[in-house]
Amino acid sequence: MEKIIKNILIVISLVIYWYLLYIVHKWYFFDSSYLRGVILIILICLMLFFYGIIDNKNKTYKNNVNLYIILYFILLISVTFIIGRDKLRFYDWWYGGQYKLFHTISTQIKYATFKTFFKNIIGNSVMLIPLSFLLMIKDKKYNNVLRQTFIILPIVILIEMLQAFTHTGIFDIDDIFLNWVGTLIFTFLITRFHLIDKIRNLFYKDYKINIKGKKILFYLSVCLLIIFEVMILVIR
Repeated sequence: MEKIIKNILIVISLVIYWYLLYIVHKWYFFDSSYLRGVILIILICLMLFFYGIIDNKNKTYKNNVNLYIILYFILLISVTFIIGRDKLRFYDWWYGGQYKLFHTISTQIKYATFKTFFKNIIGNSVMLIPLSFLLMIKDKKYNNVLRQTFIILPIVILIEMLQAFTHTGIFDIDDIFLNWVGTLIFTFLITRFHLIDKIRNLFYKDYKINIKGKKILFYLSVCLLIIFEVMILVIR
């Protein structure tokens, strides 16, 4: 029963997310902060996590991590190309670029407000960290700065190029640098102090809770997700 509920809710939640993002984004997501989209994705992940505790199978845990990664990419695409951006445009092939390393960073340090600095510098530094974290949760072979570089760097470069091609931003070499270095520092710290192994166990663990308690946690997460979805559909 819980598996059916989980699958139905994932489909409904993604349809709602797609509807708000692509159909009515001018009044909902387009002019909003990223917070609503982030909360919705986190609540879906929370439901998946508690379902994993009920099912308590290694295959289910691995499938959940794969779903977390897919949900993260959905959010990443939304943040970089849709939320708060102009419509996609292709009538000019390339929409400018900033190729001088540290130019954007130094400008932000000198002239930006704290809010702008936090969004552009700190935001870019942490944007790919969830992917780095999920890869390490997925497999121990990603507990490696070099392996992370081979995955993260091409993704970051592709995002910057696509933003320029679609007129949703410009190609900025500093964004690439911040995205990449942020994930490298995170990977180094979380592996250097052996934190990732302890955290990974939380995603592949039988918490020794009786089945009734596990189901209560699952249905609470289901209720939170449904309530939030009703709120974002009703309250504008």
